[in-house]
Amino acid sequence: MKLLLVDDHPLFGVGFAHALSHARPDFEVETALSLGQGVERASQCPPDIVLIDYRLGGEDGLEGLRLFGVRHPLVSRLLISGDEEPALAARARAAGAAGFIGKSQPVARIAAALDEVAAGGEAFDVLQPRAGLVASGLTPRQLEVLLLVAQGRQNKQIAAELQIAERTVKLHITALLDAMDARNRTHLLVQARRAGLMLDLR
Repeated sequence: MKLLLVDDHPLFGVGFAHALSHARPDFEVETALSLGQGVERASQCPPDIVLIDYRLGGEDGLEGLRLFGVRHPLVSRLLISGDEEPALAARARAAGAAGFIGKSQPVARIAAALDEVAAGGEAFDVLQPRAGLVASGLTPRQLEVLLLVAQGRQNKQIAAELQIAERTVKLHITALLDAMDARNRTHLLVQARRAGLMLDLR
């Protein structure tokens, strides 16, 4: 399996490639330090899967997912990040990712996720066990809205960021309030934390 890792930290890239290749000799791992370099390398030698870091210096990993979707639509895309939050995984899925991998995950679990994606499936394990997601029934889009509410965004800003109508944002927030049994936006965040939704507030 040919893999392309796009990460602006050379040491992580080398370590990641070594660990995967050691665990699975059938994995061929190439690395790129930027989205531009990654797109160029994918053009020269198309990988089966590209893994894109969420924080790429001045570049956005989520935009990278979309860029690869346009330039290399046949290549499966995964987002990798040290921020292992369900809301971020949901945003990755919305941006076209076939999976989300936390950097702290064991190599065996990462390899299993890659196998799943290579077989045409998805690898969003971080969405499953955390935060009472099954109990609360939150959708990926609702998780995106919840994340932005936690960051202090107003409805108009959320609508612009997600490229949806402001009325749609209001509907999502109403659904979130109902799902989390919350009285208002402030109480919504309290309830989300109690449910285990540790949102990235940065």
